[in-house]
Amino acid sequence: MVPNEKSFPRGGTIHTDAKTADNNSNIVFGASQKKVKKSSKPKDNLLDLGDEPVNEQLEAFSAETLNMDTLQEDMLVMGVVKGVTPTALQVALPGRMFARTLVADISEAYTRVAKAAMSGDTSDYHDLTDLFEPGRIVYGRAIKTENLNGNRTTLLLSLKPSEVHSNLHHKNIKKGFIFSGAIEEIQEHGYVIETGVQGLQAFVACEESKQTLHVGQLAFIKVQQIQHDTHKSTATCVLVEQSQIKIKSQNESNLDYILPGSIVRFKVSKHLKDGLKGSIMNESFAAYINEHHLATPLDALEAYEVNQDYYARVLYVMPLTKLVYLTLNLDIKPDPETGIEEEGDEEVEPIQVGSVVEKAKVLRLGSGGVVLLLNKKLKGIISFKSIRSNYKGNYDKDEVLSKYGRKTKHKVRILGYDVIESMYYCSDAPNVVDEKVFSLTDVNTGDIVTAKIVKKNEKINGWTLKIGKVTASLEQVYLAPNVRYEVGQPLRCRVLEVNSERRICYLSNRTEYLDKGLKLLTDLSSAQVGNVYTGTVVRCDDSFVLVKFGNGIEGILYRKNLKAQSSFFEGQTTKFRILSRNKDKITLTLPEDKFQLGEICPVEITNALDAGLEIKITYAADDKEDDEEGLPKTEEFVGLIPLRLLSDHLELLQAQVRVHPVGSLTEAACIVQNIFSLRDVAYFSSQITKDFKSIQVGDIIRSYVKNATDQVVDLMVSVRDYNKPVKVHVKMLRLNAVKNTPVELVPEQLLMVKVLSKEPETKTLTVSAKLTDVWSGDLTDTAKSVERYLDEVAQIKTGLAEISAPIAKYSVGEKISVVFQGINSESHDWVYTVEGPSKTSALVLSSLAGSATAPPLGSKHQAVVLWVDYSSDVLLISNKKVDIDHISSGGDLPKNLIGKAGMKAKVLLKLESVVLCSLKKGINPLVICPVRLHPNDVENSASAGLRQGDFCNIAFIHDNQLIAVPEDVWRLWRGAKRSNAEEPAVKAKKAKLEVESPPKKAKLEVETPPKKAKLTVETPPKKAKTDEAKKKPKPEEPSAKKKKKAAETATPTITNGQKKNQPLTNGKARETAKQNGQLFFEDKAPAKKVKQETPKTNGTDTKKRMPGVSSFWESDPNQAKTNSSDEDEDQDAAEAQPAKKKRLSAKEKAKAEVKEEQRLREIEERNADPKARLETIDQYERLVIAQPNNSISWLKYIAFLLSNTEIEKARDLARRAISTISFRETQELRNVWSALLNMELAYGSNFDEVLKEALKCNDPLEIYICVVDILKKNKQRERLSSTLTTILNKFKSQARIWPLVAESYFWLGKSDQVHSLLQRALKVLPNQEHISCIVSFAKLYARNDANDMAQTLLDDVVTSYPKRIDIWSVYVDMLIKAGLIDSARNVLERAVLQKLKPNKMQVIYKKYLQLEESHGTEATVAKVKQQAEEWVKNYTMAVK
Repeated sequence: MVPNEKSFPRGGTIHTDAKTADNNSNIVFGASQKKVKKSSKPKDNLLDLGDEPVNEQLEAFSAETLNMDTLQEDMLVMGVVKGVTPTALQVALPGRMFARTLVADISEAYTRVAKAAMSGDTSDYHDLTDLFEPGRIVYGRAIKTENLNGNRTTLLLSLKPSEVHSNLHHKNIKKGFIFSGAIEEIQEHGYVIETGVQGLQAFVACEESKQTLHVGQLAFIKVQQIQHDTHKSTATCVLVEQSQIKIKSQNESNLDYILPGSIVRFKVSKHLKDGLKGSIMNESFAAYINEHHLATPLDALEAYEVNQDYYARVLYVMPLTKLVYLTLNLDIKPDPETGIEEEGDEEVEPIQVGSVVEKAKVLRLGSGGVVLLLNKKLKGIISFKSIRSNYKGNYDKDEVLSKYGRKTKHKVRILGYDVIESMYYCSDAPNVVDEKVFSLTDVNTGDIVTAKIVKKNEKINGWTLKIGKVTASLEQVYLAPNVRYEVGQPLRCRVLEVNSERRICYLSNRTEYLDKGLKLLTDLSSAQVGNVYTGTVVRCDDSFVLVKFGNGIEGILYRKNLKAQSSFFEGQTTKFRILSRNKDKITLTLPEDKFQLGEICPVEITNALDAGLEIKITYAADDKEDDEEGLPKTEEFVGLIPLRLLSDHLELLQAQVRVHPVGSLTEAACIVQNIFSLRDVAYFSSQITKDFKSIQVGDIIRSYVKNATDQVVDLMVSVRDYNKPVKVHVKMLRLNAVKNTPVELVPEQLLMVKVLSKEPETKTLTVSAKLTDVWSGDLTDTAKSVERYLDEVAQIKTGLAEISAPIAKYSVGEKISVVFQGINSESHDWVYTVEGPSKTSALVLSSLAGSATAPPLGSKHQAVVLWVDYSSDVLLISNKKVDIDHISSGGDLPKNLIGKAGMKAKVLLKLESVVLCSLKKGINPLVICPVRLHPNDVENSASAGLRQGDFCNIAFIHDNQLIAVPEDVWRLWRGAKRSNAEEPAVKAKKAKLEVESPPKKAKLEVETPPKKAKLTVETPPKKAKTDEAKKKPKPEEPSAKKKKKAAETATPTITNGQKKNQPLTNGKARETAKQNGQLFFEDKAPAKKVKQETPKTNGTDTKKRMPGVSSFWESDPNQAKTNSSDEDEDQDAAEAQPAKKKRLSAKEKAKAEVKEEQRLREIEERNADPKARLETIDQYERLVIAQPNNSISWLKYIAFLLSNTEIEKARDLARRAISTISFRETQELRNVWSALLNMELAYGSNFDEVLKEALKCNDPLEIYICVVDILKKNKQRERLSSTLTTILNKFKSQARIWPLVAESYFWLGKSDQVHSLLQRALKVLPNQEHISCIVSFAKLYARNDANDMAQTLLDDVVTSYPKRIDIWSVYVDMLIKAGLIDSARNVLERAVLQKLKPNKMQVIYKKYLQLEESHGTEATVAKVKQQAEEWVKNYTMAVK
């Protein structure tokens, strides 16, 4: 570095540098000044002109805003209240400065009342939130203060009249003088005012007062009359609103009596570079207006003409120069306007503080900074100070400002909103714009954040941290132990409280709070008795312990309530149970672990909740003393069986609730603390519950899903003393057996896991939940799981039979008689009732009904029961004749079908856990197929290929029951880890014939894993006969050559892993007698298929076929067209034969034409009938084409697609409807948008995006109203709460939204917040809307059984407005509806005492008479009539 030394010249004269003009030299108290010579007036004697002295005065050549340098001590300044707390005000001052006003700086009267309140007398005390509201204009004396370090200056604003008006004297007070006074005393006839003016006493009469004021409250006072005396003056005053404090007299000569906030007439005399110059009080005083204080933010100076008068409000007066500074913005609002709208322009929403504006356009370099245009309609500014802070050291000012050329665009962050200048102040600093956490609004209680340690805080013995730009505090009690802390160290913490008043948030880095499963109490309304929350001990006393939860909520734990001695210490973080709650006071206790994991207890059902079953466990008390009756003392433990823990199967949950009514006894297994399970009783009864020590690598244990994301699943394993969740990746659950199958896991879902490793030091388990790791692949286990499912269904049926439920009388396969009741409009299912006194409901699902024509209402039909839904108390039936004929009641599996594969069946129903199939041939019971092979079969591979209504090949996997799986699944798993003892022992006892090779030595090779077996043909039993075979003539015995040919050409079938051929009789498969008197058809290949697979005589090679599927393929195209999936084999063979074409005669042709014409006519009539039920897409297309602007038609079409699970098509159709319906049909478009939002919420994940689009295309208020209804129907409580907040912020001036929000609060269980909501509404809405708003709230209170509050509201209304007959009627009707007849009678007695016009009194007496006629006696009716007659007589006499 080169030293910078002073250079000395070599001889000659030293040229001194010219003094640079100091920019601040002309700044005198808020305005740049310059001396100007003012020429004197011409005189008669021009020779005397040289002797006349020159008149010099200070004249401002700019109108700069107020800043900390030009603000003088004890200077009077106007301010606007921006924020209110019970103990302080935040006041916005000119020049984008802020000041605080404390309780002691309001008035002398308020200080007196506050001191009395501290002593216990709170009768006259009201905190500052009751005395001030944001937007209130005040003026006071500014006081500069410095913090302890001396590096920052803050402002205090004193509003005390004694300090603000200390320079005023009572003799100078005139009529019309406006000032700010405080209520010193409230008397019966008015208010005594604390003026602060020496010798002035003021009084305001109550009759002319427009609002109720409190002692110490400030108000604007206008002197109406004044009487002067030598030592004091007495004034009679009136209250005026802040918008009406205009000074009418323009002859005021003393600026001290023109107080800040007053409205004066301003005359423009000159346009300055940064504002306007003019005068007030008939050009008596010079006045200036800065360019940021114009009437609207984006106004130009040129819009204000010279020599024109404008109303302006006084901001402040410079003490020495007496220069007056004004603002043309008379209507100052505390918050940004909800929208700025001009003709033909869109409404611009206000910008939230902390948000980022991507393209802010530079308008000009203005006063104090760079003026920006935000979102095309809003004004912003980047201060020069903010720009300079981005550069360290020397910099070129012109070069820096060159990038802020006119119309250039910049990315800025909104730092705040100035209410006086009505513009946003911004910053384009990269570290500010790119910060993710900028303000407290970006942090929520309960969030897990990464904070950086800034410094040590000795006051709290903790640390001060930063989360982005937000200051945070980490107190000692919330510090994690055994952690080293250093400045600059990042910490992972949880937000426990966000304090907007102190502008700080409180954190904790303790491991107890960092647990993802943490249940943190953040809202007092959610503190329900019995709930358990994590809290921290902040104070320990001999008799109690003080515990703190989230958001500053505190609870107290009394040591006397603890059954055992427990030691506590400050900073201890653990779980606490809420024992009781009295308003804000919460009493706590410790949660008790009375039972261990897996412990099975006898329980009693005490209540049925939406969340599950509430239970009670009675056990012997710890003490051995007896009760008063001499019996051992017992204690009760209350627990809960969640709904998902009632059964492993979703469709049986509600059925389990039905069979466990209140008062019933059962057994339940403890899961954790007070949570019990019904589904896990069998598991824990047969297994020893292991702890962490006894668990071994390779053990397969039970677990349940705690939380599931797209990538990771958190599982809780059934291991005692191990409460940590284990993580399993979703990819490790998939076998990819089914392509593109999503893995859907829900909380409490059962999964088995295998222990892969065990770390004793860290007490950690590593597990795998992959299907192949936890399941041997034995299909016998799958069969047993289905058997357990059927046993559970049977137990439910038995339980319902014990309580005489009608649904328990029916069984699967039973034939019943039903009566058609109609079609469900939503699901399109056919609704029936079973004949009989019980009137049990039955359904034919729309998938089974298909496109069939619905029968007439009330018609009787025969049906067969496919399944009994005990949860919904409904029978699932089929009314098809083919199903009625082919389905029988249940039976055991015949021995010849054990392990049988290749059986063709039709899928009738696909339920949540099982699939019901019907064998194609014969009269057979239904076959049960599992949806999943194992609880860990998350891909549902057992039923992925089964679709309702399709045919499939199945294989039986149970030895006794009709339980099967698809044949391809059976082939995949049949050889996996199966012992010989588990293999089916059924083998053919007939001779096996080897299939001779076809010509040219081509062999029909079929692979049969795990060993190759020869293709054999099973010869039919000699003595096996069916009933049908006995009725038919005996066929001829085939010759040896024919037998040999049949053996060569027969199609092989699979039986227990062996290839066998079906014996043929005249080309048809023979039905043989089965066991148990039932007919079971063995699906063999017909003769035609055999011929196709035999080698052709021309020597061509035989086509190779996959084993087990030969019966699936149809070789004859004519047969494929005519065959029906529900016909028997004889019909198939008959229709398969080609029919010979026969020429029709003329008569037959004529009949055919008439028949075809009749068919077409029926189609046309059906299409033309508007009442006809629509069943196809074509019919719906015709409907929407005929009525393109009718939203009902489009919604019916959408509902039809949704009933067929065509979600994407329904979404596309909604978009098509929006583009088709005319833009003038706003209501129709809104209906479609509502349907689209409902669809996205129920089936999609783009609800927020669709909502934004709907708000742009429709009236936002109407859309938000629709969204509230949609969220209620879908029970989206959290989303509804945020939506209500948005509605209140955006549409608070709309009267109809307040009852809507109040009704939603009742629905959310926030009834305690409705009254405060009403108070907010009355503050925002105009006076003419108050009555209707109060009446609406009263009706809501009455509707929600809060009659006392409703009566209070309506009573106040009729007392204040007795002439409102409609309110009297509403009041009386509400009381009558609530059954409060005496109260209604008292209200009517008050009403008839009012002095009203005859037409109004007639309404009241009619209402009174109707009440007595309905609920009174003859005497009371006569009394009302007599009162009415007397009133008429008195009124007639008064008129005469």
